[in-house]
Amino acid sequence: MKKVLLINPPSGMYIRDDRCQVPVKGISSALRTPLDLAYMAAVLEQSGNQCVIRDYPAERKNWQDLKDDLKQTKFDILIISVTTPTVYIDIIACDIAKELNPQIVTIAKGAHFAAQDLEIIEHFKSLDIVIRGEYELAVGEIADKNDLSGVLGITYRINGAIKKNPDRPFLENMDILPFPARHLLNNSLYTRPDTGETMTSIQTNRGCPARCVYCLVSLVSGRKIRARSAENIVREMQVCKEKFGIKNFYFRADTFTWDKEWMIEVCKNIIERKLNVSWVCNSRVDTIDKERLEWLKKAGCWMIGFGIESGDQDILNKMKKGITLKQALDSVFLSRQFGMKTYLFWVLGLPWETEESIRNTMKFAKKIQGDFAEFHIAYPFPGTEFYNIGLENNLFKAQDLYKGDVKAGIVGSFTLPKEKLLQYQKEITMSYYLSFGRILRLLSGVKSPKVLANYITKGYSVLFNRGGSDSNG
Repeated sequence: MKKVLLINPPSGMYIRDDRCQVPVKGISSALRTPLDLAYMAAVLEQSGNQCVIRDYPAERKNWQDLKDDLKQTKFDILIISVTTPTVYIDIIACDIAKELNPQIVTIAKGAHFAAQDLEIIEHFKSLDIVIRGEYELAVGEIADKNDLSGVLGITYRINGAIKKNPDRPFLENMDILPFPARHLLNNSLYTRPDTGETMTSIQTNRGCPARCVYCLVSLVSGRKIRARSAENIVREMQVCKEKFGIKNFYFRADTFTWDKEWMIEVCKNIIERKLNVSWVCNSRVDTIDKERLEWLKKAGCWMIGFGIESGDQDILNKMKKGITLKQALDSVFLSRQFGMKTYLFWVLGLPWETEESIRNTMKFAKKIQGDFAEFHIAYPFPGTEFYNIGLENNLFKAQDLYKGDVKAGIVGSFTLPKEKLLQYQKEITMSYYLSFGRILRLLSGVKSPKVLANYITKGYSVLFNRGGSDSNG
């Protein structure tokens, strides 16, 4: 039996889903359950290991709290979840752990290592192993084996040298994974933004066939959609409700609605089990129709996230989004007809962005009338096509990668400097959220003073970039 500490380091309040690395400060969404840590802990517990999960930013804890935890228990393994913007700070956790216990094995996972594993492990001598790609089965094998040469998908340090094992194939049968170890989490830290009720994430499927130039999905999950069975997903939801009292869910999927038949089967299972739950999911505007929306509504879905990205068709084409502005309008309007709220994602500042294309996006954002929105600055995650385009055209320098994120851009377009893009981001956010029609539409659906108060608090955070925490150090 090994003692394992799995952490989100106290390096900033970020959503740390590999494909989604977003600072919580200044967005309408809420902090998500650290599903990756809970999955790894569940796999480790199956082999008899003793696990502790600490989400230091969510718990408002700092580096001293990490030191205290490491002093209190002599852990055999430390596992950290990193984001690209924070990776150089995140790995301070490994430095601290090695100082207190030189024998501890330090492991890091994150999308960053799919492209820059060697750079990081060579730079940080306190880091023993990085996991490239899917992590659940890899951590179990690392804990169980003394010889790491056969563990796929890892890069590691051995006898002073660094070795990179072959890639691990994507997991085809996701049903073999145990349910995440939610008994190790303080589930009350993760809430639904409007009501404040506890909400957890459910991994439903992975992968996306789309080829968007800025997206990490193909790198970390592949282009083939791999889905859990409907029965397996709904059984986990039932466990969450009966064991933890959780009735609100975020379906973590790159595109939940892509496979229509499977999506309907999931909805039918929720209905047949009479779960009476509420949930949200992500979609694409070219994978939504009346039949899908009917089933989503009946099964308890109340909000859908759509990646609109731009209000300029030429920009959409160049980013390889594979959608049209008409599809975006039709899908959002159709969702509203079914009583669904919509959460729209936009990205400003890809290389081809101009003042005209941004003005088009501002106009289209008002026209499409989504309920909530995030306007991100394009961030060049290593391994994406955007990263390569940006470097080749001197739109950013590699060392600047760790000086910003999707809210604090580091890249300019071919015609606009990054400072101008940040100015436009603020302008478009203010214009969108202060739209009189949008405010009226949002308030018309408010059913309690608590929800109204939460809307006001979140709105203030979005408009003035307040209310979250960038760092707890």
